[in-house]
Amino acid sequence: MAGKLTVVVGPMYSGKTSTLLSMVEIYTLGRKNIKVFKPLIDNRYSTDHVVSHTGQKVLAVNVKSSAEVTRAVEAESGRLDAVFIDEVNFFDPQLLEVVQQIIFDGIDVFCVGLDMSYKHRPFAITASLMAIADEVVKKKAVCHVCGEYNATVTHRTSNHIDSEIDVGGMDKYIAVCRDCYKKLNPNK
Repeated sequence: MAGKLTVVVGPMYSGKTSTLLSMVEIYTLGRKNIKVFKPLIDNRYSTDHVVSHTGQKVLAVNVKSSAEVTRAVEAESGRLDAVFIDEVNFFDPQLLEVVQQIIFDGIDVFCVGLDMSYKHRPFAITASLMAIADEVVKKKAVCHVCGEYNATVTHRTSNHIDSEIDVGGMDKYIAVCRDCYKKLNPNK
């Protein structure tokens, strides 16, 4: 039987990684064989753990590319029940084929990441994963400007580089609602 793909998306500070960690705990309590992955580029809190902004964490395999996910899954000695991938927005486009192969091999996959960049543009890999998902969970955050629980956009507060890939936390980004995003970015 094929595995199930669940994709959890939203802006920063919406609880995406906390949701992933909750699912890891559920599978662990059920004595399931799991593997957790994080992109090498995300070293904000730890190099070998997936860590939420609240400090929850779980040991993870740090990978440079989606090909390394494939190699690690294939090298697993026992049968995997689930694979968890944090910050999919930092992965290469080949992650789509990697995830498809894993679910066709009968393994559940949970992916979390930003759906849009601070420029309000979709991350292509996240959008592709959402398209093939069995379930998509779109999370919201509290708007850091107006305080309402309707933030769906990440806004970058520091403009030192123009790249849409710039790893950071509260030092660079806040979550905002669309109205506040428009006020902060009047030329968009």
